[in-house]
Amino acid sequence: IDLADMGFKVYLVEKEPFLGGISAKAGRFFPTDDCAMCVQSPSCDLKGVTNTSRKCLYRSGFSEIPNLTIYTNAKVVEVEGDPGSYTITVEKKPRYVDETRCMLCGLCAEACPVETSDLFNAGLTTRKAIYTNFTNVYPPAYVIDESLCKFHDCAKCVDVCPTKAIDLDKKSEKVTFNVGTIIVATGFEEFDPSVIKEYKYGVYPDVVTQLELARMTDPFGPTSGKVIRPSNRERAKTIVMIQCVGSRDKRYNLYCSSICCMIALKHALMIKEVDPEAEIYICYIDIRTTGRGHEDYYERAREAGIKFVKGRPTEIIRDPESGKLVVDVEDALSGDFLGIEADLVVLSTAFVPSKTAKELAEIIGLEMDEDGFFKEYNSKLRPTETKLRGVYICGGAAFPKDAPTTSLHAHSASIKAAKFMSTGKIVKDLRVAVIDTQYCGDCEFCPVVCPYGAITHVEEEEGHGVESISELKCEGCGLCVGTCPLNAIELRHYTEAQLLAQIRALSSKIDSSDPVVLAICCAECGHTAVDSSGMAMMEYPPNVRVMRVPCTGILKVHHYFEAFKSGADAVMVVGCKPEGCHYEEGSVKAKQKVTLAKRLLEGYGIAPERLEMFNMVMIEGNLFVEAAKMMTERVEKLGSLKNILTI
Repeated sequence: IDLADMGFKVYLVEKEPFLGGISAKAGRFFPTDDCAMCVQSPSCDLKGVTNTSRKCLYRSGFSEIPNLTIYTNAKVVEVEGDPGSYTITVEKKPRYVDETRCMLCGLCAEACPVETSDLFNAGLTTRKAIYTNFTNVYPPAYVIDESLCKFHDCAKCVDVCPTKAIDLDKKSEKVTFNVGTIIVATGFEEFDPSVIKEYKYGVYPDVVTQLELARMTDPFGPTSGKVIRPSNRERAKTIVMIQCVGSRDKRYNLYCSSICCMIALKHALMIKEVDPEAEIYICYIDIRTTGRGHEDYYERAREAGIKFVKGRPTEIIRDPESGKLVVDVEDALSGDFLGIEADLVVLSTAFVPSKTAKELAEIIGLEMDEDGFFKEYNSKLRPTETKLRGVYICGGAAFPKDAPTTSLHAHSASIKAAKFMSTGKIVKDLRVAVIDTQYCGDCEFCPVVCPYGAITHVEEEEGHGVESISELKCEGCGLCVGTCPLNAIELRHYTEAQLLAQIRALSSKIDSSDPVVLAICCAECGHTAVDSSGMAMMEYPPNVRVMRVPCTGILKVHHYFEAFKSGADAVMVVGCKPEGCHYEEGSVKAKQKVTLAKRLLEGYGIAPERLEMFNMVMIEGNLFVEAAKMMTERVEKLGSLKNILTI
């Protein structure tokens, strides 16, 4: 909506037949406890739509925004091009119902003879092969589940439709359009707790998840807002909620999903408001209420008589006589072993990446983190950007988030996309890598190490291939230069000849009696640490000479040997910390080559401790001073290398 309001043409691609995702199931969102399907009001002039703080989805008029095109039941199948000029191919699966003609009369569903469990409503009700999900759905039209429909063997829906909106012969179609930027908002989904056998999810019908409970608490849901036991549809008088199911667990997901505690507190309070006599237990490891107004939920829950048990239940069993569930748990605060009888057990599961996230990442060329979420360019300062220019992420695509944070990140991604497109140009440093195809050996090492996907393989005649570098995507780190075994790649303004000239000049001795320590620093954290030592008026030995490179990953083993050959008595390699390297793997690759060089030095009979790598950040200028002094003292003890003429 932000981008469309600013005048940009926007395409919204949704893989499901209806918009909403988890929001459609959740009913309400904390911390406001109002409808989860509220959206911001469009700021453009839409007839009949007032600009307030928020609007119901169906009253927002968002589908009438002139610059917004919405594709539901669709997915992105191909992305080509470069930043600022992407070509997107979308496959639209048939709905079989014309959105412009359907008037939601429901006659088709009444006539449909095929009935199935309604998974959207936690299996607590059924739906037909032609269906809608919920009240005020978008698009406001039925859709046919092609895995269930008998099509022309039945066609009763076609016969009863008064507007002739149903076409059973509809086929999938592909749509192609050009865009300047891409925003990925694939969301997240509930972890499948059936793999945790001790909790019997999928075995006992009275064990449900928080999203399934949300469908019960929804007045428009399958139970009209009443919390029941699915096994017999009787009122659930005693409810046990189990936190951190599948999260903070080495067997499944190490991370905390961050919103599960608040979802449990929200649902517990909602149940108490409707049924004050309900007995509710929450079994927890820690209650994490970190957001604004969140602690209030915890306090209100305690005041409402909700019981908190500090401990992770070991097992859920079913009493064969009463039919009730028994939750075995040790209360860590009291030391008591409890067997809590429950009518309903609610699992607060981890939230995991969308099932389609990995496929989409491969199509676009985005990197994913170890948990399977899309990886941000920098989680602290650029949380909605990716390493690919013009491609942004927001919301649960990067990690589970609450509604306010998701909204904030969505606005951030929109503004960054607008900023990128409104300039009409991309300004880049001239420092980019260049391949000499005459020397390229087609080893394909460089595409693997490039953090930005800037290098691709190009087939030439007779099956021989070479690598090609996109100057638009290259960020000039030099990792490919430091990796190429044939010296076929150079970095503009940091060519091999220029690097060697600097090394030789800085390593040469003015007074043969003074030891020379060459400190090769990356242009980012490593060199800023040197800067900060000077800003703080710290002193390090004058015989330490500083050389700057874009990234320590550009260096090769022979560069260290050249330094020693030219007169250096010791070499310091100063780079970013591995976990915070500006070019991802630069420090790691540099460390590997330093380790190899030390082994070779030892083989030549040269003390390997003359070469060391240090990792630091800007505020650690004192560490640079300490390292410089240490290396100087070390070479004074080891003596000069002046008698070594060749290596």
